[in-house]
Amino acid sequence: MSKEKYWKLLDDFEDLLTYQHRVPHEGLPKKVLDGTITAEIHEAPIDQNRKDRLAILEEQISQCTACGLHSGRTNPVPGYGVLNPKVMVIGEGPGAEEDKSGLPFVGRAGKYLDKWLSAINLERSKDCFIGNIIKCRPPGNRDPLPEESSICLPYLEQQVDLIRPKVILTLGRIAAQILTGHVEGIGRLRGKTYSYRGVPLIPTYHPSGVLRNPQYRGAVWEDLKRLQKALDEA
Repeated sequence: MSKEKYWKLLDDFEDLLTYQHRVPHEGLPKKVLDGTITAEIHEAPIDQNRKDRLAILEEQISQCTACGLHSGRTNPVPGYGVLNPKVMVIGEGPGAEEDKSGLPFVGRAGKYLDKWLSAINLERSKDCFIGNIIKCRPPGNRDPLPEESSICLPYLEQQVDLIRPKVILTLGRIAAQILTGHVEGIGRLRGKTYSYRGVPLIPTYHPSGVLRNPQYRGAVWEDLKRLQKALDEA
C-alpha cells in the first residue's frame, strides 16, 4: 500500500469516528485490528447506524408540531424505502390516501409512478426511497405554504444525507423549485440536470398532473431517459 493510500484510509476511519459512526471492534476486519490496514472497512455496522439514525428521525417527524399542519393530519408521512437507493423520489406533500396510510404515493398517482419506474427497470421496493418536501397533508391538498416547507425542509436534508441516493427525481413544480432554488414553472425547469446536496437532481411533472394532462407523457419519458442515463453514469 502506498503512503498516500495509508493516510487516506486513516483519514476515512477518523471521519467515521468524528461523525458518530460507532463501529465495535468485532465489526472491523481482522487485518485492521492486527494493524495491517486494508483498503476496505466493513460496511454493515455503518449501514445499521444509518438505519438507526433514520428511525430516530422518523420518530421526530411523527411527533413534530412545529407548524399548523400537524393538527389536521391522520398520520405523518416521513417517507419509505431502502438505504443507498438508485433513486430518491421527492414530491411536494401527502394526499388523502397517504394521510390515511402514513405511506408515500399509495394512491392513483403512486400507481402511475410505479409504471414510470418500471419503464426504466426500477422497482419501488428495491431501488427507491420515496418521500415529500412536507410530511403532513395540507388541508384540501392545497400547495404547502412557504413557512411550512421551510420548517419541514431540514427533515428532508437529513434524509438525503442518511439515505445517500445516486440520483434524485423531483415530481411537480413545488418540489423542483424548492430543491433547485429556481422560480420557473416545471415546464421550464424540467429537461435539465441540477444538483442537490451533491446529488444529481432531475425534475419532471407530477404523476397526478400527467393523469389530468396526458400531453405531458412525452416530456416525462424524456426525463425518465435522462434519469436512466444519470444512473448509468453514476
